[in-house]
Amino acid sequence: MLLATGALVVAAVAACGGSQTASGSSAGSAPAEAPANSQSQSGAGGAGQPATAKAPQNGGACRSADLKAALGAKQEVPTDVQGQLGAAGTHYKVNLVWTNHSGHSCTMQGFGGVDVVGPGQGSNHPTFSLPRMGETPAVVKLAAGGTAHTTINYIDPSGVQPDSQAAQLWTPTHLSVTPPNETTHLSVPWTLGTPFYQDSEAGIAAAGISPVIAGS
Repeated sequence: MLLATGALVVAAVAACGGSQTASGSSAGSAPAEAPANSQSQSGAGGAGQPATAKAPQNGGACRSADLKAALGAKQEVPTDVQGQLGAAGTHYKVNLVWTNHSGHSCTMQGFGGVDVVGPGQGSNHPTFSLPRMGETPAVVKLAAGGTAHTTINYIDPSGVQPDSQAAQLWTPTHLSVTPPNETTHLSVPWTLGTPFYQDSEAGIAAAGISPVIAGS
């Protein structure tokens, strides 16, 4: 009986040891797998991979090299607001379209710069920097291949007697444009074919620009 009892005790101890060993093995294997799982999860949205993964989605402010610029089609503005530019003629608006061709996203905020460049005659100023028209700039995010635009409002004085002798029919050759917070210019041909009201004595044009707005 004593031998039998001893055998039972040894068997019980062995069974407990086996249970502890199995439990220890299970507890040891879980941490080994956890880094792999956490790495897999971090690749989808964790702490290591996301910085690289998100970089193409948010490349900071759009640089001049990230963008292409071109004019859209002009549209005549309703007569009830034609007078806001303070000159006689037909009031048009046209979108200067910015296209992100960088391969990553970037943001634009502000007005940028639009200089209208054309032939000089006598004392005419060949370049006119367009003033900002009162709107509050918002942050615009451009995905890769995405677009935003600046609206240009201007007066075509064709067929209208100018208010000032200094105002002349003047057709621009191109625009020199700058994205917000940039200093490198992009050249955009003046494809509209319409004259542009400018005052050579004051060195100003009857025109203005909006801030950058989403879409084209």
